Amino acid sequence: MPAQEAVITLEEVYYKYPTSQDWVLRGVNLEIYRGEFLGLVGTTSAGKTTLCQCFNGLIPHYTLGTFSGRVLVEGKDTSESDVASLSGTVGVVFQDADAQLVMSSVLEEVMLGLTMRGMPGRQARDKARHMLEKIGIPHLAERPPYALSGGQKQRAAIAAVMVMRPKILVLDEATSELDSLTVHRIFDLCQELNEQGETIVLVTHEMELLSQYADRIVLFDAGQVLLQGPPRQVFQQAETFQRVGVRLPQVTELVQSLGPRLATETLPLSVAEAQQLIEGGSGDH
Repeated sequence: MPAQEAVITLEEVYYKYPTSQDWVLRGVNLEIYRGEFLGLVGTTSAGKTTLCQCFNGLIPHYTLGTFSGRVLVEGKDTSESDVASLSGTVGVVFQDADAQLVMSSVLEEVMLGLTMRGMPGRQARDKARHMLEKIGIPHLAERPPYALSGGQKQRAAIAAVMVMRPKILVLDEATSELDSLTVHRIFDLCQELNEQGETIVLVTHEMELLSQYADRIVLFDAGQVLLQGPPRQVFQQAETFQRVGVRLPQVTELVQSLGPRLATETLPLSVAEAQQLIEGGSGDH
């Protein structure tokens, strides 16, 4: 991972919705670093989507409620920057794709951001078609978004944000309705963009994939950061994950369940690593 230069900084961020008596975010302090691949994990009620709305200024500008603290995006306070100006830096795809699809065809949807930035129509169309190819939905280019399945809508929304090449790409459970092959495709695309310098933030339950792709994992619960660090380090805290109801990668859980019979300070993150560890351990007895 590159040298740690924060592109998003949250300082003592508190937030609650107008209809809520309890704080959804409770004094969040977090830095997201330039060029890193960050995995954000937690249960459904942990507050992850609310946190993501802070990254692009939806909170405090559009989502009503009580907000305090500071969120800085590349040094700019989001309270003093409008959502439109932040969108060039932070691209967010939320789980509810319907709320993000507004055009009459998928192709026009993916072109929209490019043309709004002044890109000529032909060039925008070519870039949009290329992104639809990479996402695996070129056949849906002329289809209206309302006629798509839930998974197809999510892919269209992801394509529309990815094609803009934001400096920071945030996918908030945006792969939740996708089949396994497509989820792998999205992770590979994120890795490709990450290798080209983009900062990636993935909110997902795909723990096996995060263990392979993420530089750092943040465990979020009840509006607070509980743990953060490299996957191998964070997964050592199995009891904390279990207590809040977030599972570990299956292969990691398996090795931890073997306990003293397979004592190791280095947790495996893949089947190949586990096999190597087990074969090495069995040779000592």
